[in-house]
Amino acid sequence: MVSNPKVENPSLGRIYGERTFSFDAGVDYTYPLRKNWAISAGIDLGVVDWNHFFEAPLNAFGRKQGSGNISTNSNSENYFYYGLSFQPVHRFNWNNNKFRLSAGPNIRFYNHGRESDITTYTINRATPWNPNDPNAAPPDFELNLPPISPQLHTDVSVSFGIERRVSDRMDLVLGVRKNWGINPISDGTILVQMYDELYRGVFATRSNYIGLDLQLRYATKKTDVKYSRAEPIPSDKQGFRRAVFAEALGNGLLSLNYDMRLERFKNNGLGIRAGLGLGQLFDNEFADFNRYVAIPVTINYIIGAKRHGLETGVGITPQITLTNSGNSPQIKPLGFVNVGYRYQPLKDGLLFRATWAPHIDSGSAQYVWFGASIGYSFR
Repeated sequence: MVSNPKVENPSLGRIYGERTFSFDAGVDYTYPLRKNWAISAGIDLGVVDWNHFFEAPLNAFGRKQGSGNISTNSNSENYFYYGLSFQPVHRFNWNNNKFRLSAGPNIRFYNHGRESDITTYTINRATPWNPNDPNAAPPDFELNLPPISPQLHTDVSVSFGIERRVSDRMDLVLGVRKNWGINPISDGTILVQMYDELYRGVFATRSNYIGLDLQLRYATKKTDVKYSRAEPIPSDKQGFRRAVFAEALGNGLLSLNYDMRLERFKNNGLGIRAGLGLGQLFDNEFADFNRYVAIPVTINYIIGAKRHGLETGVGITPQITLTNSGNSPQIKPLGFVNVGYRYQPLKDGLLFRATWAPHIDSGSAQYVWFGASIGYSFR
């Protein structure tokens, strides 16, 4: 999912929040009401990430000297929430495919953001600025986000996707989701002092986003509803090509993954991949470390029906950071693009992958990143 803050900036500088990756995951139960209609209720959790950038001419501040522009930015603590959802669901057939449309409210409790978040900059000053001096002039830039109040927020989301049957009782839904936050998460203020003028504006973090929607749905009992596409026959329920592989670097640092094609008896076409990864990063003196738990989720497409194929895909990897310094865990979502070579046998056997995996982390892009995999493919 991608989201960005709402900014009202009356100053002559440029203030904005980049689009950043966030994620939401949960479980729900759907109860059928009548033909093609149902009610869904569930619980979820997620993270909304945000940042800010400030750009302005250097000579607009302090001594009014220098040339060119100054540019500064900050990635702040993300917002973690729990949620309750309630949605009417409509399913319909069109052009030999089954589609799923749902919309409804989501009530979220935000766990972080209970203290003010204040960021200040002073630029081109002749003497250092002391924030503890009661007689000090205002800073050249101040972003003030108050504590989240109330902690409960109501959002409205709409999801539209296509259903594909993967077994007698299991369906996969691939679609898009759009979310609107009725109120900002935190309704903050901006103060900018430049060219000897004081400007005040608005900086509101919010949960408005659009993103990919991936659902794996399991029927608690067999249904008599007939799908328009061919049903798997009882004598061959394993017609979908599957694979289990270990990947070094790539989307999950060091991860174990499960991959499946969504068309029976084919090595190519649309598929999904999910996994669990681990990693660890030490500081320069090996005194502190950051341990990562990564959950790569990818929608991919393979070009090439034989053993050799070109694999492409997009995905998101929520990365949970644990430290030994007493800090609380942090959740950071990374967005990935995959392009690479894939060897997958026509029968059961070894699988090899080598991919270029550029990714985005809170607005900053990492283009030089690769992954290598080895595993086993089966039907």
